[in-house]
Amino acid sequence: MHRRETLSGKTIHRVALGFGVLLATVCSAGATDPGTAIETAAVAKESAPGLVRAGQAVVEVPWQVGQCLRLPLGLVEMAFSPLPGVDFSEGLEDTGHGLVAPFKLCMAVLKLPYDVFGGLGQAVTGVVP
Repeated sequence: MHRRETLSGKTIHRVALGFGVLLATVCSAGATDPGTAIETAAVAKESAPGLVRAGQAVVEVPWQVGQCLRLPLGLVEMAFSPLPGVDFSEGLEDTGHGLVAPFKLCMAVLKLPYDVFGGLGQAVTGVVP
């Protein structure tokens, strides 16, 4: 099946927390004071949701470019549906996703600066726009 797997909130939180721990480790490598390391870890943990938001916006554009390729794939599947192992309904589904994908791609490109700058701003200031 052609399903897009999404990350759950817990998975995103774990990835962000892992990134924060990694960032805290790198930043605190030169810190000799344990208080500085704790402060760095807290700041990294607070900035992680903004970085995740910016990262998701950046990844959305190539994902939608790939979804545009489902239109020709669906047309080929529908054309070869009399052959065994090729299903007409899957071709129809791929064609539908491929027809909608350019519009989603345009929206992803238009929203990209807003989400990236908003996510980075949220990471720096900790305020959700």
